[in-house]
Amino acid sequence: MLALLALAALQSPPSSQGARPPLASGLVRSVEVARTAPAFVQHFRLDQGELRAERVPLGLARYVSGPDPEGGIHVELELELFAPGLRLIHVEQANVLRRRLVFRELGAHAGRTLFLEGRPSEPLLGYELGGPEVVRRTTEAGGILPLLLLESQRRGALPPGQLRVLDPLSTAFEPLTLEARDDARGRLLEARRADGTLRWRVVLAGAELAELAELRFQERGPLARPIPPEEFARWRERHEQEAHSAREAAAARARPWDGLLEDLQRQRPR
Repeated sequence: MLALLALAALQSPPSSQGARPPLASGLVRSVEVARTAPAFVQHFRLDQGELRAERVPLGLARYVSGPDPEGGIHVELELELFAPGLRLIHVEQANVLRRRLVFRELGAHAGRTLFLEGRPSEPLLGYELGGPEVVRRTTEAGGILPLLLLESQRRGALPPGQLRVLDPLSTAFEPLTLEARDDARGRLLEARRADGTLRWRVVLAGAELAELAELRFQERGPLARPIPPEEFARWRERHEQEAHSAREAAAARARPWDGLLEDLQRQRPR
């Protein structure tokens, strides 16, 4: 909770008019996660192993942080994996009165959305959508949201030795051991589970509002390395064009009678 309080102190207190009780916004379909400028933004490419600039990345990522409309903090991480056609949109907001998490998994044929909201010291309440019905979710009290923890470290907060951090996939807080040490590239931060497996690793470089020089989720997961916004836009546009062409080709294969009809029309006597 120290990291969360440190983040809240960075922002002006929210007005009483902006404070709302948990779940006042209703189902997750109606949740707004707007952010206001100025914001810290970094773009990344995802690779497995050695980086080669000419090689197509496994995917892209974007990290955004800044103030939210209610005077608190807004943190957002978007991951896009090209091959499986999967996008993860993870948004967290917090101020001294409320914290909120929206976690979306968007696939070609299915998706999942988790919405949790509550006061900082109370359980988080919310909904999960991903099947034929809405499932109500409730967490334990305490703990911290993962992106808020990462943002507090990026801003220079000293990590506690142990902390309970929410896992959006299991919708539960898990105990993590945090370690910070100097690295040749900057300050290296690691979070490990009770069995020693890696939850995430990040390398910070720069002063004050540090940049993320490297980011990895899971030991064998893709490695996120920063790239210029122009390169990010170029890879995303290329992927969207290729995905569109693949969808058109698949649709044509699903309608073989179209080709047969064209052949008959060409053979018709004029």
